Amino acid sequence: MSSDDIAIRVSNLSKCYFIYDRPQDRLRQSIIPRLQRLVGRKPKNYFREFWALRDVSFEVKKGETVGIIGRNGSGKSTLLQIICGTLTPTSGTVETNGRVAALLELGSGFNPEFTGRENVYMNGAVLGLSKEEIDARFDDIAAFADIGEFLEQPVKTYSSGMFVRLAFAVNIMSQPEIMIVDEALAVGDMGFQAKCMTALTRIQEAGTTVLFVSHDVGAVKSLCSRGIHLDRGELKNIGTAADVAEHYVRVMREEMNEEQRRFVRMSTTFPAVKAVKEKTELKAPAIQGKEFKEPEDFSHRVEQFRYGSGGARITYVELLNTDDEPINSVEFNQEVRIRIYFESYSDLDVSPNYYILDEKKVLILGAGPRTLGKPLVRTRQNTRYVVTYTTNLPLQEGFYSVQLQLTSPVIIDETVEFLDVIDDALVFSVARKREGRVWAKVLLPNSYECIEI
Repeated sequence: MSSDDIAIRVSNLSKCYFIYDRPQDRLRQSIIPRLQRLVGRKPKNYFREFWALRDVSFEVKKGETVGIIGRNGSGKSTLLQIICGTLTPTSGTVETNGRVAALLELGSGFNPEFTGRENVYMNGAVLGLSKEEIDARFDDIAAFADIGEFLEQPVKTYSSGMFVRLAFAVNIMSQPEIMIVDEALAVGDMGFQAKCMTALTRIQEAGTTVLFVSHDVGAVKSLCSRGIHLDRGELKNIGTAADVAEHYVRVMREEMNEEQRRFVRMSTTFPAVKAVKEKTELKAPAIQGKEFKEPEDFSHRVEQFRYGSGGARITYVELLNTDDEPINSVEFNQEVRIRIYFESYSDLDVSPNYYILDEKKVLILGAGPRTLGKPLVRTRQNTRYVVTYTTNLPLQEGFYSVQLQLTSPVIIDETVEFLDVIDDALVFSVARKREGRVWAKVLLPNSYECIEI
């Protein structure tokens, strides 16, 4: 790829911090190792190394939006600070091609003694704007920030939300070639966050390169074309935003399960589940009149897309019309049945859930017993179950996938253990609405009235 097409290039980037257990160790480190070298002895270190980043490499193309996700302490903010030039790496290089605007730590770059107006001009100058350019954009900045008369007050009197409003307004109105946004937007109110997302979408359309850090997986999926997963300073995954986000969610759920097994109860893992199945004949289906299905080709197809702690396992799923005929293409708002077959190997309260996601893996709709006001399935050891959901699909034309979940509550409506989760268990298409094309993802029933006054 030509260097002219690259906005950001990160090569073998590492950042190491020295951690001192006691304040006096810092003084010892500055003196004793030097003396030891002078007398020909091997110097002793009085610190521990902490690698915030270790050998991270990636490229961001011009006009691309890349989301960075990872748990707290994974190195996301350190990475952004090095890219922006506010932090020096231990090793490796960073190249940027274009004017960079960054919204990092809350209030960074603001002089607390200056008024909001004075900080707008100071930050605009830092971003490379002339006074005339700032004058021309000042009214737009003030309107976007929407902090009223506080614009003329020292920023040390601002709330955290007002800090972010003004900082984001200056950065977004500077029309940067590269926009870097950390999680600072999380402190804004709902209306301002919506305004920020709209503004980010517009600068994307104008060709600005965006590097976006967030814990909001849905925002990463919808805003970004590619994703980067950092964990403990290492680059764990890079690819399409949807794939990286789903991988991150999977990792987090598996860690949740591990915590539940450690502190709540011991759960059977899949290998043990298979062993139980081989030794014990499963009882007849709990729902009579339904043939239980467990085709081997389904299990083989979804094996790489499933995870969970065990205790129960999905064996098959079908998308059916109202005549119980399998389908993979539906008409707009067609009534369908989603039938889930699963086996339980323990006495558990199980919630069999389904979720429908679009091509970006953004969750559109779904259901489970609790959302429908129904009781959880109280399963018995070594018993089979068939669950059928009947619903309409008033969806925009396109391709959709179904995620299946078997969960067991740890705290009702708060936390669950994921027994079995299958991504892309089904893939189907929705045809275009015949009259009046649908522009939103979902079209729900509305009442409509128009009167002439």
